[in-house]
Amino acid sequence: MQQRGINKKELAEKLGIPPQGINSTVLNNPKFNVLERVAEALDVSLADLVQGSKAEPVVPTIVCPKCGEVIPIETTIKKNL
Repeated sequence: MQQRGINKKELAEKLGIPPQGINSTVLNNPKFNVLERVAEALDVSLADLVQGSKAEPVVPTIVCPKCGEVIPIETTIKKNL
């Protein structure tokens, strides 16, 4: 909403819901169909809406059982030629 310059009231109007319903309908664990409608109202893809423009790739990690250090797991994909 911030990137598009749209406030809660304007988004509510685009979605056809009362402004006081934005928090419960959109911002607190929305259903998939609601996310689709929000993406359409904001003119973004569903992936961009869910991921966000500042999202970074998720790096898998493990936690050392002895020291508690979080260790990133590096992976490579090998192709059989």
